[in-house]
Amino acid sequence: MNNPIQRLEQIQEELAELGQEAVRIFQNNFPELYDQGEAYDAFTFGISSNPYDVTLERLIESAQEEEYA
Repeated sequence: MNNPIQRLEQIQEELAELGQEAVRIFQNNFPELYDQGEAYDAFTFGISSNPYDVTLERLIESAQEEEYA
């Protein structure tokens, strides 16, 4: 894979998968901690609902805009 944007998008997808794996582990083994983690988006890696957060997702979007400008 030569395209750095594609690799960054792939990393973002891998992070989402790892987050879901962490959710399953916490749900099955530490349900009380899962509730706390879910309440604070602890299992969401690289993205945020806060528009002012600098996240991997937003950096990738900026890189795409820069690449195609």
